[in-house]
Amino acid sequence: MAQQINLVLSGGGARGIAHIGIIEILEQQGYEIVAISGTSMGGLVGGLYAAQALEAYKNWLIHADLKEAVRMLDFSLKLPGLIKGDKIMRKINQMLQIKKIEDLDIPYTAVATDLAHYEEVNFSQGKLIEAMRATISIPTVFTPVYKGDKMLVDGGLLNNIPINHLPDNGLPIIAVCANANTPMTPQLIKIMKGDQKKESEYLKKLKGIQQHIERFMKVKQPKKNNNKPGYTEILDEALHLMIAQRSNQIIAQNPPDLLINIPRKLAGTLDFLKADKIYQAGLYLGKKALKNNIKNEFGIK
Repeated sequence: MAQQINLVLSGGGARGIAHIGIIEILEQQGYEIVAISGTSMGGLVGGLYAAQALEAYKNWLIHADLKEAVRMLDFSLKLPGLIKGDKIMRKINQMLQIKKIEDLDIPYTAVATDLAHYEEVNFSQGKLIEAMRATISIPTVFTPVYKGDKMLVDGGLLNNIPINHLPDNGLPIIAVCANANTPMTPQLIKIMKGDQKKESEYLKKLKGIQQHIERFMKVKQPKKNNNKPGYTEILDEALHLMIAQRSNQIIAQNPPDLLINIPRKLAGTLDFLKADKIYQAGLYLGKKALKNNIKNEFGIK
């Protein structure tokens, strides 16, 4: 008989792609996910899993090339946030056979932050695509979602690892943190580095996207000083510090039965062109976590 579990998936931008690999390992090892909650990328992956559309999303994400990535960038000139996200969400919506959260086979909750009222907004019913769009709205990257008098952005600002939004069913809880201040192991470094040729190809793709953004915005980015972080790096670090502190408090208040950490240094928040490597890292981290916890006091296999 399968071991039933509740699953919590944190935000972490592109690092959240590792959630997909971890979910696959859990299923391969005989676990049955009966409830799921998530924030940001964790909310997106969790929603796709609950809607039985995760495999389609994974295949699209891993095989997307530079042309596809640029085609998905619908820039915003008037709204706060660089990308409107409409094209990405239309693509994802095409993958969904189940459109409403109430129709999912398992309980699902996505967490967003309402900047207008300084509070959490939890989606456990309503349109699935709306919940996923709200939870991934990283400030300054994606434009907010306006719903009534609410201005919804990334749920990670207040609750990046929503353990407290799982149903009280008494089952073991596995939580995955994609912003962990844990070191990169030699194996993870090997997975992410790959060969020099592939790394060179990735850098060329990344430069192509940056040039596309510069042409669209009609600005020339200043030359980067290697000794000083740029605007986006400073913002990313500031958000990470705030999110990490709050996440530690939530974990202390609601300790999961098993915590799987994805190192923050695994990849950058917007490193989606490294999707395949991050997914492979998720497979590795899932196997390692289950192996190390094969006999523990909570009964997790």
